[in-house]
Amino acid sequence: MRDAQRHIPKKFSNANKSFLNRLFEEENHGLLSSFSVFPKKLNFYGKDPGEEVILVVRTHWIAYIPNTVFALLCIFLPIILLFFPKLLNSLGSSTLYIGILIVCTLLCINILVTTVLKWFFTVNIVTDQRIVVVRMDNAFYHSYAEAQLEKIEDITHKTIGFWGNMLDVGDVDIDTAGHEVDFHLRTIPRPRELQDVINDLLEMKQKGDI
Repeated sequence: MRDAQRHIPKKFSNANKSFLNRLFEEENHGLLSSFSVFPKKLNFYGKDPGEEVILVVRTHWIAYIPNTVFALLCIFLPIILLFFPKLLNSLGSSTLYIGILIVCTLLCINILVTTVLKWFFTVNIVTDQRIVVVRMDNAFYHSYAEAQLEKIEDITHKTIGFWGNMLDVGDVDIDTAGHEVDFHLRTIPRPRELQDVINDLLEMKQKGDI
């Protein structure tokens, strides 16, 4: 916790909030973390001077298991064909097999690269002023949405199923006032901690502490 204190912005250093202790129990300040606490040197579009980033939350790796399995099947398909000589001979020539090998390899690489990019660039950012949600669906489409803390009306979280409870993975829904955008954060790590952090920030905001 002493090392963690160095990463706490000055405006939060005197905050007597239990959520600080909970966050630093499993802290990770790296940009490659799925739940990064007070990350340093992080900027995003529209960030105000003096605005502090508290959390950067990415989708949990469990959400990308289907993509990874499909990519592995693509790369193993040509290898599996080698164990079936009759099926391999039915292809007619080695050129066709080489073509299948190249296509499967390129498809595997494409799936894995796209998955990594989606994980890295799909981020949920919590600052002392707002919530920012950046979504990357594919290489050609991404979205950006944000809501000021004072616009947030309700926050709920849920964990579903055996693996959700075992890995502490779930969903967080954030409702905003009026016609503002509502956020539905799916398959994220430590959903309860995220809900607690936002609720504490709302309380601090109402009291004028931040």
